Amino acid sequence: MIPIRYLLIAVLAATFLYIPVADAADPPLIRLGRGFAAEEQVWLMSARPDLTPNQGKKYQLKQILFRANPQRFQAFLAGEIDAGTAPGLAVIFARSQGVEMKIVASICMEAAGSQYFSTTFMSKDDGPVKSVKDLKGRTIGVVGIKTATDLWARAGLLNAGLTPDTDTKVVPLGFPAMGEAVRTSKVDAGTFVEPFYSAEVAKGGLRPLFTAVEAVGYDHELLDIWFGEKFLKAHPDAVRAFLADYVAVTKYYLENTQQAKSDLHKAGFVRTPLPVYLKNSDWKRNPDARVDVESLKKLAVFMQSKLGWLEKPVQVEDMVELTYLPR
Repeated sequence: MIPIRYLLIAVLAATFLYIPVADAADPPLIRLGRGFAAEEQVWLMSARPDLTPNQGKKYQLKQILFRANPQRFQAFLAGEIDAGTAPGLAVIFARSQGVEMKIVASICMEAAGSQYFSTTFMSKDDGPVKSVKDLKGRTIGVVGIKTATDLWARAGLLNAGLTPDTDTKVVPLGFPAMGEAVRTSKVDAGTFVEPFYSAEVAKGGLRPLFTAVEAVGYDHELLDIWFGEKFLKAHPDAVRAFLADYVAVTKYYLENTQQAKSDLHKAGFVRTPLPVYLKNSDWKRNPDARVDVESLKKLAVFMQSKLGWLEKPVQVEDMVELTYLPR
C-alpha cells in the first residue's frame, strides 16, 4: 500500500501541473504617424521588421500615414496616435501651444555639401522666374502654411529683399501635386523634396532657385521623431527598445542604402520608379540619431524674431529628450 503522504504529494503535483499560467501581457503598441518623404529608416522598420529584434517582443509598431503635420498633431490630441514624425519647427509650434510632446531622435537634416540633398525650390526653366527676385507679384507653393517648407520659402524671399504675403503669395500644395502645379503655372515656383525632386528633374524643364540650407544659412534638423510625454512616462522601456531598433535600422540603411531602398520600393512606401529612386541623393542622416539641438534653437529664434510666428520664446532644451536613445 502506498503511504497516504505520497498520495497527497502526487495529487498536489497534478493539481499544480494543471493550474493555467497567465499569458504574458502584450508589449505596448506604438501608434506612429508618418509622412510621405525623407523618413526611409522609419518606414524600413515596418518594411523589414526582421531588422528590428525588439519589435513584437518589447513593443509593437503600427505606422499610420498622414498628409501633413496638422493632421498628425490633431490625431495625437484626439488620442489616436502616440508618436510621430515631424519637422523640429512643427514641434516648436506645438510646444508653444502647450502640447505635451518631446523630440527623442533625429531622422534627417538639411545639410550643405554635394553628398547631401537639400530641399529645393524650383521654377519652370522657360518661365518668367529666373531668380528669387522674379517672384515679386507671383506665387510660391509650399506643403503647408507655417510648416518647414513655408519657413524656407519666406527665408528665401527675405534674402532676396521680398516681403512674404505682400510681394509674393505663399500657397499650400501637397508634395505629389507640386511638379504639375509648377509646370501648368498654377504656381510660379514650388518646393521639391525626394523622391519627387528626382522624378521632376528626370522629366526636365525645371530650374533650381534656392535650397533650404541656403535660405536659412546653416545646417539644421529637417525631420525628427517625437513621442507624447504621457507615453514616455508610461512605457519608457518600450520607447528605449523602439529607439534601439531605430538606430540599428538607421545604420543598416546607411550601410546598405541600395538594398534598403529596393525593399522600401517593393513594400510600396515609395512610388517613384525604382531606377530613379536608387539614384536619388539623400539627406544627411546621423547614424546615432542624435538631434542637433543648437540648430533648433536658431530656428526658434528665427520663427519669433523674423517671422512673428511665436508669441514668446520656446525653451528648446525642454522639448528634446535624448536619454531614451542607446548610449
